[in-house]
Amino acid sequence: MTTVARTLATLAFLALLLAGLGFVAARLSGPESREALAAVAGPADILQGRFTAVLDKQVVAALPKLTALDDIASGLAYRLLGDAGALVRAGCPGWLFYADELVEPREREAHVAERVRLAAKIRDHLAARNIALVVLPVPDKALLAGDKLCGLQVADLAARRSKAWWEESRALGLDQVEIAPGFPGADGFLRTDTHWSPLGARRGAARVAEHVARKIGAGTQKVALKESPPHLRVGDLMRLAGLERSWPWSGPEPDQVPDVSVAIARSGGLLDDVPALAVVLTGSSFSRNSGFLDYLQAASGYEVAQRSADGSGFAGQLLEFLMNEPESLTQTRLIVWEFPMRALTRPLTETERRFLGDPT
Repeated sequence: MTTVARTLATLAFLALLLAGLGFVAARLSGPESREALAAVAGPADILQGRFTAVLDKQVVAALPKLTALDDIASGLAYRLLGDAGALVRAGCPGWLFYADELVEPREREAHVAERVRLAAKIRDHLAARNIALVVLPVPDKALLAGDKLCGLQVADLAARRSKAWWEESRALGLDQVEIAPGFPGADGFLRTDTHWSPLGARRGAARVAEHVARKIGAGTQKVALKESPPHLRVGDLMRLAGLERSWPWSGPEPDQVPDVSVAIARSGGLLDDVPALAVVLTGSSFSRNSGFLDYLQAASGYEVAQRSADGSGFAGQLLEFLMNEPESLTQTRLIVWEFPMRALTRPLTETERRFLGDPT
């Protein structure tokens, strides 16, 4: 944030603070507050905390609802100063980027080496169960859509983590999908969201489907893909920047995306049990957005079980699945493991350390 932006933010904070004190003073001087406080003003009430509890409720009730002011402040900072807050960076007009992909992480390359060790153990764990594995490392939007940064700087370590992963993980013999070659660049991502656009999700799913076919053969299920007309979608980066209610006067225009779904032709009657699915997708929010699961099912010819979760990081959801539901793996032939590469330099989670056998 620039010096001017900090000064304006400080002045705005002081103004809001003074306004809040005024609202509190006006509320406490009113008859309703005075009566409520007088009812619990005895020595016993004070000693037992009843007076403090009522006072706290009165103060909270007195504070103005500042959502609208926050929206205006965020919109002005974005429009006038190009500032999208602490978690988001504004690139070219209408483009937002997740700060984690740009800033120098506190952690160093050591975490990449730890995750290579973790990937090796996951590989061995699945091999012992005769389950094939296809790995999809998702490159940063800041790297694949770099032409939309418009002057934003990518920290050296943030830029190096992708290279470090590929260099250190190749010796593991993992079947990994490199989607960067031939990826449609910025068109493969949403402008106001950290995730793929439908075009990027379709391209990534097609590449994964090729690897699935080489591992276990082409699927034979009939999967009909459906896409609705595009509609406005407020991206997660707009929400993180506090800009979701500021558009259109100050924030970027939301993306327009279709809803994606599939119809799968299954054998048997309506009341027949659905067999356990042979292919499982487990990953992060990238696996849950922009129709990636549906594009993967259509491209592979397999009905795929969705076991992904937002915020999964490197291997969080995969390990929860392996450690807590091992019985569900009996019919599994292949797991597609997707993870965002920006998670590589974050500290290992408790679940990851527990799977490795490290102290937590």
